[in-house]
Amino acid sequence: MNDRRVLSRRSFLIVSATAGASVLVGGGIFAYRRLLQRGDEPLAPSTRPDVWVRIDTDNTVTVTVAKSEMGQGVRTSMAMIVAEELDADWSQIRVEQARAHPQYGNQFTGGSESTRQLWAPLRTAAATARQLLVTAAAQTWQVDTTACQTGDGYVVHGATGRRFSYGQLAVAAASLPVPETPPQLKHVADFKLIGTPTARIDNPRVVDGSAVYGLDVRVPGMRYATVARSPVFGGKVASFDATQTKAAAGVLEAVQISTGVAVVGETTWAVMLGRAQLKVTWAEGPNAQLSSESILRDLLAQAQPLELKAPVARTLEAIYTLPYLAHAPMEPMNAVADVRADRCEIWAPTQNPLAARDLVARLLNLPADAVTVNVTLLGGGFGRRLESDYIAEAVEISKAVGAPAQVVWSRDDDMRHDFYRPASQHALRAGLDEAGLPVAWSHNFVTPGISWHVKPWLVASMDLPYTIASVNQDAIIAPQPVPTGTWRSVHRSQTTFASEGFFDELAVAGGVDPLALRLRLAASPRMQRVLAMAAERAGWGGPLPAGSGRGIACLYDYGSFIAQVVELSVADGQIIVRRVVSAADCGIAVNPRTIEAQIEGAVIDGLATALSAEITVQGGQVEQQQLSDYGWLRISAVPRIETYLVPSQEEPGGVGELGYPAIPPAVANAVYAATGKRIRRLPIRLAEAG
Repeated sequence: MNDRRVLSRRSFLIVSATAGASVLVGGGIFAYRRLLQRGDEPLAPSTRPDVWVRIDTDNTVTVTVAKSEMGQGVRTSMAMIVAEELDADWSQIRVEQARAHPQYGNQFTGGSESTRQLWAPLRTAAATARQLLVTAAAQTWQVDTTACQTGDGYVVHGATGRRFSYGQLAVAAASLPVPETPPQLKHVADFKLIGTPTARIDNPRVVDGSAVYGLDVRVPGMRYATVARSPVFGGKVASFDATQTKAAAGVLEAVQISTGVAVVGETTWAVMLGRAQLKVTWAEGPNAQLSSESILRDLLAQAQPLELKAPVARTLEAIYTLPYLAHAPMEPMNAVADVRADRCEIWAPTQNPLAARDLVARLLNLPADAVTVNVTLLGGGFGRRLESDYIAEAVEISKAVGAPAQVVWSRDDDMRHDFYRPASQHALRAGLDEAGLPVAWSHNFVTPGISWHVKPWLVASMDLPYTIASVNQDAIIAPQPVPTGTWRSVHRSQTTFASEGFFDELAVAGGVDPLALRLRLAASPRMQRVLAMAAERAGWGGPLPAGSGRGIACLYDYGSFIAQVVELSVADGQIIVRRVVSAADCGIAVNPRTIEAQIEGAVIDGLATALSAEITVQGGQVEQQQLSDYGWLRISAVPRIETYLVPSQEEPGGVGELGYPAIPPAVANAVYAATGKRIRRLPIRLAEAG
């Protein structure tokens, strides 16, 4: 980096907090919806050490984390990257959450991008800080920098054993110019912390209750609010009567906002009770007759198989169907806004602080640097908190009442007013040669899509991990009135179910073992390794009791590879999953403990959506209201889950999305192995299976 600016003591110890560029936002049928989630241009994260690292005289090293922590362990992994390259003492490491600011790059936390995006910038910043500390020590001792080593938070002069702690050197290092040439980074073989299973750095605060999630935020003078929204998609307030609501204890007022009627009061409980007494007449609009079946029929009508572009001996076709899904994070949507005449401050569990900042600035007609977004811990996200609708509600309410306001959603609100994973239909066609091997493949993916995604993203999500001579893939975006958004693994959550299920059909039709066919056609040695490991650890091909089966599926995406084997039994029409084995190659494993946790959590999501979870629409509104009727997996149904990592020195890949997409098809393939019934629609209904 060609930056010769001198770091002041303050800039070395304190992270800057100025603001910058803006992002497009927009409205449309759903209030506050942004047109582009990531902004017009990618933002490159700074590599300056003062942006990411603060060293105090007591030797504490504070790492600024610019990605949102929603249970994936990003605060720990980002801190580990810095501590490794800085040669810091892990016991002295602390973390601090960044506010929204473009110097951190795209703070968008999604798409399994955090480690991949910040691996190099964080290492460079930490190595630069280490180099400045070494230079400061060498100048004090009047020795060459090559005579100095670093370790455990100290710079040591090798010949004499003299040493300075990082805290002792911080002031002197701050006076030095940032080197024009980036420093040499560590070799992977020299890593001491990276690759070591490490407890999450925020675990103690989460356990003792001192960790601050969005719902924990309290601001002086804060009001509490909840919103009555139209149960029908696209409906609006025709009129409302708040007489009884305002008479309720603790309720202060009721105001109409863009998404409905907000009840404002002194406590969350007061406004929830007050909302129950609110009388609203809704103008339901044109969607009052909408249903899941009408949507799926409309999508199916467009799901025509594509032609095969190679001569084949035999042709197979199938239609695969997937429902809408809700995110259902444990912490419902919430945010606090404090709107003033010339500024606004936000506290929110958001996955997208820059987009939230720019939306708020636009709503209030303020410059972006007049909006401060404080990012709290997130009680789950899965893509839902990439949206900023709940933040905008808090802004509207705060402005209307002239006080800080915290908007809180109920579980019912969260379930019925989500940005759902889209439903989809998949028309697949493939051709086998005389030897029973697939030589041609086509996949037509029909979905309402996500408003800010474009067709090439959908087509890319169909990429196969196999080498097939002729592949023809296309996507049709067929908009529906149901609001949609990113959901764990985005379009891969749909396309992988279809492609990996259909691939098993081809193996059976060709008389080839499903694992053997995958190994033969795998497009990468890394994919072959994870397939072989998963199969070996799961005992693929070994004996099973009657009514039992194993299914396998795999995925390459997010810079990582995974293969997963599901073992289950079917008795009296019930599917009981006994065991799930995952083998993953995600490159350099920064923190194996959190990687395993992410894969295990994704496995549970995959089992839930394969076996029971779905969102259904009737009369233009979502039928599910609670986790109990959504069909999420109960703890008694969670099987034995095993996760194995393939050692690798490749650049780190993504993990958060990785463990989900292959699980539903692995379940479906296992059901076929156990029963001979082919599953092409989720959630699985054995009575309807072919």
